[in-house]
Amino acid sequence: MTIEDHPAAKLRGCLWIKKVSSVYSAGQVSNWLKRIGFPGAISDDMVTHFDASLENLSILHRLHLVTFAFENTPMHYSSHHTMDISPEGLYQRLVVEGKGSYCFGMNGLFLQMIRGLGYRAYPGAGRINVAEGIDIPEFISFVHMVIFVQPNEGSNTTYFLDASGGGSGLTRPLPLLDGAEVMGASPTEWHTLVKTARTDSSLSTSVTDEDTPKVEWRLAVSHKKPCGEISSRIMYSFIEDEYFRRDYEFANIGVYSGATGPDRFFPDNVVCSGCFWLTKEEMAEMGAADAYDSLLTRYMGRLGLEKTTLRRHIGSKSETVRTMETEVERAAVLKECFGIEIPEGDLRYIEGRPPAFDVQSRPLQ
Repeated sequence: MTIEDHPAAKLRGCLWIKKVSSVYSAGQVSNWLKRIGFPGAISDDMVTHFDASLENLSILHRLHLVTFAFENTPMHYSSHHTMDISPEGLYQRLVVEGKGSYCFGMNGLFLQMIRGLGYRAYPGAGRINVAEGIDIPEFISFVHMVIFVQPNEGSNTTYFLDASGGGSGLTRPLPLLDGAEVMGASPTEWHTLVKTARTDSSLSTSVTDEDTPKVEWRLAVSHKKPCGEISSRIMYSFIEDEYFRRDYEFANIGVYSGATGPDRFFPDNVVCSGCFWLTKEEMAEMGAADAYDSLLTRYMGRLGLEKTTLRRHIGSKSETVRTMETEVERAAVLKECFGIEIPEGDLRYIEGRPPAFDVQSRPLQ
């Protein structure tokens, strides 16, 4: 399958992204490719001569999502109650141990890995929308990480992606175009980019004109329900400014400490979700058996741990597959369904924190 190019997708001022060296070695990038199951023979030499195309970027993005969970378990099941997003910590946790992280970690690792493969990319930041619906968003501070990529050699055509995998997140790169749209996990889900202006901005397009410039992007997700009704909401907004490691380090502290304001989603919840490939039989039921054979077209499902339940989402259908009442049961779900093992002795660290179960079994005493 050949992915359609979008030459009109540009950064403001038609800027170009420089090629920046990765913090990871060719050997580490090679190990990441093996961990996510990139097809073909993997070697350090293959990394050095990688075909940094849009098609391969899409495959890397999708493989990354089905390999690593979007999760914040170290925040609750550790004595330090923090999230390590250092390059060394992320490599150890994800590539070596096969566990996950949240947006700073998932996108941070992905950015450095694709840089190691020769992609021209840089990181940006977004503001999560905590309001429902599509009309009146309520954005918090810049505590979400996103990535911009120019995958075509000799071209400044720009794509936007989010490799964090949380919630109903992107599952493929999206051209940086107003109105651009891509399919999500399956055809019942899609993402749309909208370029807009902030109503509370102090900026104007000219000294005599009060029109506010459109400098903010918004990512919306839409779902088709079993009844045929379509629901949409704005996930987050972002700008094209480049952010740096120190920016994410400070934002990360604000998120895991709960100091970012009224939104305490991560400190108040044990979060774990992930994507998985649908089987050929499941895709046949959706009338798309032929799309199974390509990593570019195969549909995904989503698995999400939500408070006391584990839910499985395929297309427009959702089902509860497990319920939990104790920390021991939650730890079992994390291990069996997401590959995240919480040492038995570490379960005590969640005691007294908001997401702790009221009734816990006590095998540790």
